[in-house]
Amino acid sequence: MGVALAMAALAAGLGWGCTTPPPPPEPLGVGELAWPFRPVAMSFHPLSRADSVDADTTLLLRIDFLDADGDPVKAIGSLEVEVETPTAVPTSRRWSFDLTDRAENRAHFDPVTLAYRLRLVSPWEVPPKPGDRVRLRGRLEFGDRHLDADVEVVW
Repeated sequence: MGVALAMAALAAGLGWGCTTPPPPPEPLGVGELAWPFRPVAMSFHPLSRADSVDADTTLLLRIDFLDADGDPVKAIGSLEVEVETPTAVPTSRRWSFDLTDRAENRAHFDPVTLAYRLRLVSPWEVPPKPGDRVRLRGRLEFGDRHLDADVEVVW
């Protein structure tokens, strides 16, 4: 009986059984606290390359997204990629990817390199010649924000 009474006093002292739940946390506002790990930088990964098989040219692009801490993150939004070179026909091509679609997002994300893989098949009727300059541009639009990447490479 004494042990039960001591346990009851201890439970009452610790507040067991008769406490009110803590208030719910404040809702996160729009901005940094709403999604602190959102992408703030975008770049073309160094593993991006072109492969030529017969007459077809395939661009294998990888795109990195980094958060404010410089760590790789997944992205959500509309991704557009443009490849441009003055010596090819056509001189410019664009592709769009819907990264708001979970299946498409997963299909392009590489968990090993933590980058998005984009396979662009036969972008040109007449490809650039070796030594030509090729400009890669990328734009991710999400909400009222966007990120851009722009790099020029030698073919």
